[in-house]
Amino acid sequence: MLLLSLLSFFLVPACWAISRETAYSDFIDAAASNGGVIDLTTQTFDLLTASDREWSATIQLTALGNTYKCAPCKQFEPSFKTVAKAWSKVAPKHRDNHFFATLDFANGPEVFRRLGLNSAPFVYTYPAAQGDRVPANGKVDPIPFDFTVSEFDPKSFSEGISRFTPVKIPYKPPTDFKPIVSAIVAILTLSLGYRVALPLLLNRWFWAILSIGSSLIFISGFMFVRIRGNPYVAAGSGGAQWIAPGYQNQFGMEVQVVAFIYGILTFSFLSMTLFVPRLPSKGRQTLAVGIWSGVTVIVFSVLIGFFKLKNGGYPFRLLF
Repeated sequence: MLLLSLLSFFLVPACWAISRETAYSDFIDAAASNGGVIDLTTQTFDLLTASDREWSATIQLTALGNTYKCAPCKQFEPSFKTVAKAWSKVAPKHRDNHFFATLDFANGPEVFRRLGLNSAPFVYTYPAAQGDRVPANGKVDPIPFDFTVSEFDPKSFSEGISRFTPVKIPYKPPTDFKPIVSAIVAILTLSLGYRVALPLLLNRWFWAILSIGSSLIFISGFMFVRIRGNPYVAAGSGGAQWIAPGYQNQFGMEVQVVAFIYGILTFSFLSMTLFVPRLPSKGRQTLAVGIWSGVTVIVFSVLIGFFKLKNGGYPFRLLF
């Protein structure tokens, strides 16, 4: 019996050493076959975080099942996998000394209860407890990742975890092609529209219409009404009132009326200046001058009448 006891005393450490080496090899294989992430259960969690570990590990504790409805867990999961995959590209001598693993609540509720966790996700980094990578301060307790000062994106996460890995995690954000695509589309649009846009920009009628339209907008009081947020019309005792009394006030409908009146007057003057002289006979020219002169007098009379309504006491009028 004494001999058996002595044999068992010496064989137990040897068996544990063999088990630890086997677990270490299994962790390497599991990470390599799953994009750098080891899926844990309660038993493998205990092996990965054993008190005599010579490796370090970053472990995500999450709850991805639809039953738990953990939106932050699903939001952070892609970032964790992306950083773990970036770590898997590191040289084996560094990569195999730090593991990325995830433990879902469905596979290890005992671990959650043991750690006192009642929400997710959480990320803990377990430093090496033995060997050359033991922290200088000798503390090997798990280090929580602080989500309050870091985003869920892979860049922030990789920078935070790189403090505990043998070498920096080689994560590079993917190239943002949106500015490139936008620039290409803009160049193609300008190239295709060049033949249409250039003749238009060189056409004097285009600039004439643009200038006249802008002038009508500016003199009609559009900016005055827009800046002050004046109503389109105002409710009065006799119904809707669309003329605001006084020089310092204006309604939205007045802008349209004033722009319409000035637009007719502008077209009348342009017709007599540009179109009438091109008529083939003097008779037609005389008739056109008479028509457009009459339109000018009538519309201008309406403009003065409108001004008189707006500013009570104005003594002058033309026709009305």
